[in-house]
Amino acid sequence: MNKDRFFLIVRREYLETVAKKSFIVMTLLTPILIVLLGGVPILLEKLNKSDVKTVALIDETNQYAAAIKSDDAFKFQLVEQATEGNPRQLYDSRGDELYAIVVIPQNIERTHQVLVYSESSVNSVLMSHLESCMSQVLTDAKIASYGIDGLDKILKECRIDVDVRSIKWSDDGDEQTSSTELAMVIGVILSLASYMFVIMYGSMIMNSVIEEKSNRIVEVIVSSCKPIELMLGKILGVALVGLTQMLIWSVLLSIVGGIAGMSFLGGADAQAVTEVMAQSSAKDASIYEMLTSINYVQILAYFAVYFVGGFLLYASLFAAFGSAVDQASDASQFTTPVVMIIVVALYAAIACMENPDGDIAFWCSMIPFTSPMVMMVRLPFDVPLWQSLLSIGILFTSAIALTALSARIYRTGILLYGRKNSIKDLIKWLK
Repeated sequence: MNKDRFFLIVRREYLETVAKKSFIVMTLLTPILIVLLGGVPILLEKLNKSDVKTVALIDETNQYAAAIKSDDAFKFQLVEQATEGNPRQLYDSRGDELYAIVVIPQNIERTHQVLVYSESSVNSVLMSHLESCMSQVLTDAKIASYGIDGLDKILKECRIDVDVRSIKWSDDGDEQTSSTELAMVIGVILSLASYMFVIMYGSMIMNSVIEEKSNRIVEVIVSSCKPIELMLGKILGVALVGLTQMLIWSVLLSIVGGIAGMSFLGGADAQAVTEVMAQSSAKDASIYEMLTSINYVQILAYFAVYFVGGFLLYASLFAAFGSAVDQASDASQFTTPVVMIIVVALYAAIACMENPDGDIAFWCSMIPFTSPMVMMVRLPFDVPLWQSLLSIGILFTSAIALTALSARIYRTGILLYGRKNSIKDLIKWLK
């Protein structure tokens, strides 16, 4: 392999991709879109507010009506049962004024049921509000029925919430508070990132190969370099594009997230912000210990290594399959099994979250087709060094071997036109 030609192809593939307007626009807009999508649920919740609904309340016990309070969504009107008749007559007499009728039956202390009448399914918010109000008042009534002074206070004092904290020993024996939930979140995010980037950039390589083949540009390129140099140059060039994009996204997400946070605090009520800051200051030390218990530099370094290895593994397949077809629509018969393997790898990573040290997690982190995603879930839980090195060794050995096999398909298929190849043809080219 000629190194000068190889690095020239890498440089061409990299600069050609990063210079595209679509790449620049998506790289700059994606962090903003991610932050905006995070605020969409909050915005939709605010926009989904409706007028206050009137709900009639019939209390057959004459004891518990006061427990159900009106709020911003529902206004409760107490109705005397004797004067208004049954719920159906009341609903018909009030026309469109009522949203629903709530009946607290006489036997509620035995049945623990509240009835809601309406002509259509009622809002779940109303059901939750009624359950909350009535559960509390019935609990208080049950406690009072025992006739023991101060029983409610005794029961409250008897309820103890246990705070379970994870303490991790460092290499020098120091104790440090860690967070299992934080480790799981980081693992899932990195695993999803690996899945997304392998699919996205693998498809980019395949489409690039198909485009050059259909335009007959590849004939000119292959006349001055070897097919293996062209394929590896494409793979490495696109891998560098991916790493560049991830680096830019990391910086932009930090900036955009900081601006969004400052905007939120600036628009919030000053007293509310002060209260939040006062409450959080008491937990700062513990939170800081949890955040610093994870070696982010090490995890990101591993992520880059597994990204390159996994990308080399799958990208060689995408490049080989792209060379075997003339149009992107014909590649589905080859790429569908590969995509299914990537999806299975993602599911394996999610399944290993609960037990990152189990047998399934161990073996999936050694299988090269699943290790780039499963290891992302395991790494925040301090995987032994020998397992990480063994997994990386197997991954890159398999990637190199698979790249060599894919090169055989690539060098044959890249110059074949006008025919639809099958799996049998690819196997024949391998031989």
